[in-house]
Amino acid sequence: MNIKAIQTSSENALKIILEKTESGFSAYAPAHSGIYTVGDSYEELKENIEEVIEYQVDYLKETGKNAEAEFLKNAKVEYFLDVKQFFEQYPILNKSEFANYIGMNASMMRKISSGIIPLSDAKAQQIQEGLHRLANDLKQIHFA
Repeated sequence: MNIKAIQTSSENALKIILEKTESGFSAYAPAHSGIYTVGDSYEELKENIEEVIEYQVDYLKETGKNAEAEFLKNAKVEYFLDVKQFFEQYPILNKSEFANYIGMNASMMRKISSGIIPLSDAKAQQIQEGLHRLANDLKQIHFA
């Protein structure tokens, strides 16, 4: 798995890694032990992780770790996927066309998403920003 440590958008963010496994999907917070779950889909993982965070907040309060409990209670959850898994999860997106959309060489995108070459921090940021731009572009479309 090649998950880049892209900076979260705020200091109050909780980074959650989503992974596809042989038996389904898993999620965990690398910086917080006790926050992990499994599920049959990414959607189920996201529901489960919210529940796990609630239980972890309660546990931390009971054990007197109030600062950590308060952080988790107020943290913005941010999900991270590896590029290969992203394109497997969303096969509707054509890698080459998306690469063109974000100004990346299509061959490089295919190599990154296949794991042939490692994902640099700069390329991870470029892909992430491109996805967010595409989402914003799509939200502005209306059909007559």
